[in-house]
Amino acid sequence: MTDDHSEQRGCEIIQFGRRPIPPRACVVENRTHVRMFLADMLDELGFIAREADTTDIRTVLREFRPDLIVLGPLGAGLEVQALLRTLQAQTYGGKVMLFGGRSSEALINSYEFGEQAGLAMLPPLGTPFRARDLHANLDRFLPVQPQPPLPVDVDEALCNGWLELWYQSKIDPQSLVPRGAEALVRLRHPTWGAVAPAYFIPAANDPYLHALSHFVIARALADSIQFTVAKNPVQISIPLPLLALEDFRFIDRLMEHLPERARHNGLLIAVDCVDLVNDHALVQRIGAQLALRNIGMAVNDIDAEGAALAGCRDLPVVEMKVGRKFIRGCADDRIKQAHCAEIVAIAHDSGAKSVAEGVETQSDFLVVRDLGFDLLQGHMFAKPMGPRKFERTMLARQYAAVA
Repeated sequence: MTDDHSEQRGCEIIQFGRRPIPPRACVVENRTHVRMFLADMLDELGFIAREADTTDIRTVLREFRPDLIVLGPLGAGLEVQALLRTLQAQTYGGKVMLFGGRSSEALINSYEFGEQAGLAMLPPLGTPFRARDLHANLDRFLPVQPQPPLPVDVDEALCNGWLELWYQSKIDPQSLVPRGAEALVRLRHPTWGAVAPAYFIPAANDPYLHALSHFVIARALADSIQFTVAKNPVQISIPLPLLALEDFRFIDRLMEHLPERARHNGLLIAVDCVDLVNDHALVQRIGAQLALRNIGMAVNDIDAEGAALAGCRDLPVVEMKVGRKFIRGCADDRIKQAHCAEIVAIAHDSGAKSVAEGVETQSDFLVVRDLGFDLLQGHMFAKPMGPRKFERTMLARQYAAVA
């Protein structure tokens, strides 16, 4: 140990204060649903999180080398203390946080045992707890989220498996049950952590634009299969630039391997309204090709001019999405309300669904619901999340609605 806030690992010094490199955390708990829940929360705070049961602890220390280990009650205080002895024997130098029944004797005894063993014990997390309780416990430990000094090369990200696909739910405004989702590409850099899309999304003339688009489509179709297998089908929309849609052979190859039941979920390819207005003829041709493959076309960030074009019978648009600039604050802006009402009317007349994106307040929610939008999207309902967490959230909400 070099000082109160760092640990020496060979030639590498791990800082335990705020730092640019995302720390690694492992949740050790025998109950799968508890492990997954806590790992998701740590992931959202900026950790690289992993789950393990009690039999994996030595493997985790050797291969994952976590900076933080979170230990659950494991059914008995003695079992927790046995794991703490293992950490002591392995000369583990990271932090340890216990969680369990608030003020329970077993939790207090295990915490004192860890301190006596010379482990770096964080304050225990009593259950039940709120997200802010976890944040307060780990505040000194949380990483900052600086952006890379230069854009990240897409080819490097693809080769190293840094890219992920996250999903944000589209909610029925009446039942508040998820009825669809938008796929959003994310990059998790081993040094910089989560990187903003502006730092890695290639320009239209970038040679790796097609490779990135192929990754997004392939991953979305694979996730769609998984959602279907889990009896949790969902219609996924994928925003793509027009240039990425010129080669349909790739899509055809993927569709050949897609199970029939997954095809019935329907896939949407979303183009930007600017592209629709600037090159209506190309969008029309692409829309026709998508329709032949049972893939619908959606238009994002739509305005009145785009809605008028999208509503034409020669363009098979099945979804029109109004962007954040017209949704945020619409409760207090009659001009925004009039704009939204016009697009909703055009969408309904053409048989397309209307989506309001960027719903974040109760007042805006009430307005867009009364305007007749078919689907709502925004942080008020759900943030973008990884496929595993998205699937659990979707399933839980659907079961709640049935109950």
